[in-house]
Amino acid sequence: MQLLPGVEIVAQQPALLLKDFGALVIADLHIGLEAALEKEGIHLPVSSYSRMKEQLSLLLEQVDAERLIILGDLKHEFGEPSVQEWVEVKDLLSWLQKEKVRVEVVRGNHDNYVIWILKKFEVPLHDPALLLGSIFMFHGHKTVEAPPSAEVVIIAHEHPAISIKDDSGAKFKFKCFLLGTHQGKHLAVIPSYSPLASGVSVNEVSPEEFLTPLLREVDIDEFTPFVVEPGAGVYKFPPIKFLRQLPQSI
Repeated sequence: MQLLPGVEIVAQQPALLLKDFGALVIADLHIGLEAALEKEGIHLPVSSYSRMKEQLSLLLEQVDAERLIILGDLKHEFGEPSVQEWVEVKDLLSWLQKEKVRVEVVRGNHDNYVIWILKKFEVPLHDPALLLGSIFMFHGHKTVEAPPSAEVVIIAHEHPAISIKDDSGAKFKFKCFLLGTHQGKHLAVIPSYSPLASGVSVNEVSPEEFLTPLLREVDIDEFTPFVVEPGAGVYKFPPIKFLRQLPQSI
């Protein structure tokens, strides 16, 4: 589905294709999240990394792209990488090299110390942002001024989602892209690629609760969500202001 001219949501995944650059964009993999949860006494039986790698493999098979841009938070720990992060990040980069995919990382707030792994695989780290033609990308954990030449701004960090209820009153949360404007430029927000990071229900929280400084500046109620559900499809929903007004069940 086309999100903007030359920018598409692809393969029913939380990923964008920048057609003019042959580049896929994903964000917030948070590799190593299981190890962090285990420290808190939460044990998960299956690694999310294997699922992400499988999804990414499918994505690369379906899309003609030679470039992968990870828009921040490749790993999870704020400090030095955990054992899980060392092993899985190295495995991911090694596999992508064998697939002849050129990887670039835009630094996120969880990417401290990741440069040592990236250097080993000669992966560029863009800090704080990356400009491709008129498309300006940064993670979103801090404010970065877009250049005048930028027409489209793409960020991550917030892990956007929307929540709705069915007729039985059960609530469901769906990851979504958000599309709106900021200072005369198109602004797109990418959901997390990690299956463990379900996201922030933007139709249930007030703007001051957002983690992303830029989203606290915009009128989020005017943004349009595009729900993405692997195996089900991509669905354009009404602007957030209408989703706030939904009845208790739909």
